[in-house]
Amino acid sequence: MKGSFKRKRIAVLLIGAVFCACAAGCGGKDPGDEVIASVGNTRITVNDFNERVSNLPPRYQRIAKARKGQFLQELITDILLYNAALEKGVDKDREVRKMVEEAKKKILIARLLKDEVNEAVTITDEEVEEYYLSNPVRYMTPEILRASHILLLNKDDAEEAVRALDAGVPFEEVARAKSVDPTAQNGGDIGYFPRGQLMPEFEKACAGLEVGQVSGIVRTSLGYHIIKLTDRRDPVLRPLEQVEDSIRARIAARKRSEAFSSLLAELKRDTEVKINEEALSMDPEKEK
Repeated sequence: MKGSFKRKRIAVLLIGAVFCACAAGCGGKDPGDEVIASVGNTRITVNDFNERVSNLPPRYQRIAKARKGQFLQELITDILLYNAALEKGVDKDREVRKMVEEAKKKILIARLLKDEVNEAVTITDEEVEEYYLSNPVRYMTPEILRASHILLLNKDDAEEAVRALDAGVPFEEVARAKSVDPTAQNGGDIGYFPRGQLMPEFEKACAGLEVGQVSGIVRTSLGYHIIKLTDRRDPVLRPLEQVEDSIRARIAARKRSEAFSSLLAELKRDTEVKINEEALSMDPEKEK
């Protein structure tokens, strides 16, 4: 008798434990199911609201979170208008149905490409490094030059400046005394500049000089220059860390293009495609 009672007591305790476990696991309400608003028979829950916000571009997500009431009103407006459109049978309109079908096609195509092309692309660190080492010219810094100049408005003044330089007057002194450019106060120093930034005639003259060498008279749209090349920094390969993102983007674009071409070729192999060239060449306006 005592053993039977003991077994029954244990069974009751086990049932109670299971019930408590279920109550703990299932009885608690998910906060996301809380209804924020109802529009007729349509409910907007916390999860609905948050999902709508998460589907927005990042910038608009921040605005929606900061103005929840305003965003909720926009959702309510959408539901009211959508329901009104259904009540009036707008969804059954032939033109609307064609537009919906076209939109559906675009959505499905976009999802297919996302799954089969975009997300199918993987890029390893080894691929990035290999591309970097195989294309050094693409990631070189430009050649940088430093020059000083003396700018005169007419050739006679320029020739006079050349004679002063030939007589041994320091370049900086002649620049301060005769140059009409604002750089005159700095002895004509322009500072450093990459190739392609200044006037072609000026840069061409600089390219032909050795550091410390002075040019002859160089004419540009500004007037007559006498140029002294004061420094030259050769191109150097930028560190991989600086260009890694751009390399990954370039490889990804190539791989996406290859994946798309492969997908399209496969679809064409599996599906017969016929084109009626005669019908294609017909002019509908002339046929009327």
